[in-house]
Amino acid sequence: MKFMKYNNKNKYLLVFCLIHVFLFLAYSFGNAKVTGICANCHTMHNSQNGTAMAVGGTGAGWNGSGQLIGTAQSTPIGTLLRSDCVGCHTSTSGQTIINIGSSSVPIVFNTGGYPAQPLAGGNFYWVSQGSAYDGYGHNVYGIAGADSLSQAPGRQSGTCGNATSCHVTLALAKDTGMTQSNNGCEGCHTKVAHHDDTKPWYRFLKGHLNTADYVTGIEDSNWEQTPDETHHNIYKGYAGPVGSALTLENTNSINSYCGGCHGIFHRQDYIGNSSPWLRHPTDILLPQTGEYSAYTTYSVEAPLAYTNPSSPTRATAVVMCLSCHRPHGSPYADILRWDYNGMQAGSGTSDTGCFTCHTTKNAN
Repeated sequence: MKFMKYNNKNKYLLVFCLIHVFLFLAYSFGNAKVTGICANCHTMHNSQNGTAMAVGGTGAGWNGSGQLIGTAQSTPIGTLLRSDCVGCHTSTSGQTIINIGSSSVPIVFNTGGYPAQPLAGGNFYWVSQGSAYDGYGHNVYGIAGADSLSQAPGRQSGTCGNATSCHVTLALAKDTGMTQSNNGCEGCHTKVAHHDDTKPWYRFLKGHLNTADYVTGIEDSNWEQTPDETHHNIYKGYAGPVGSALTLENTNSINSYCGGCHGIFHRQDYIGNSSPWLRHPTDILLPQTGEYSAYTTYSVEAPLAYTNPSSPTRATAVVMCLSCHRPHGSPYADILRWDYNGMQAGSGTSDTGCFTCHTTKNAN
């Protein structure tokens, strides 16, 4: 989307408003609610002609022909599903959206081919490639085992102290003494409601409390498989930075959600109050002056959140964790959107990576 200043002529303001009304309507009616043939995902009795319908194990997922394959599971799966979270959102090919009639399935894990068009959160393909790629994605049960880290990087001491808490690792089975019984995919996507668009939380990013501890946002209709400046997710940000008293219930921001496990990288008392920062800040408005003034058009290279997702403007654009990272996985270390080791200040290269925001740092 093009950002226009409010001190332009009235016709520009009108165009700006109309564009964002259109975007809000388009995004609001994205592919959140599951529609289509029930049998694509569910089995009534886990039996058809004496054969189990539920599948799992290594190799479970949708093949290139749109068939859910895997090892037959004699034990039924909760919610009458034909596979678990991982199996349902895995492809044994390189496809990242599986279309079955009127149904579309977003794929976050490719096992049989390189994901040529990863979706918004990235892909678990890289972290599944062995211990050398531990830093290339979140280690999630059913995809990748626990890595050498004893806890989530940047975890605050005292946050769900149980060693098997989802705030420590997502790589354990949910029945392994888990606090709140959440782990694996459900460690982050705690309140799944595939058939309900009335829930206020975005992408099932909801805490495990019975409060308003959820993320607000608007979803792209194809989960950012082909994003550009007018077709992308819109996340809620907070013009902080946040302190220990401001929690997810207060901000509903994507940054506060990430801070549940990585709080030291997020809270004001750990990152500082202003430049020079102790750690890279989140939940601050991206300045409109100096080196940041050249960030005028929404960038899929380094996206921003907004204090009001339904009315995003450059003046309310907020730095978020996802400006630099992809939560599922990426082809770069530290789950980054680009090769940080390849960022060379003063190189005179185009505005990519860090230089998308820090536009003057690469001038030669």
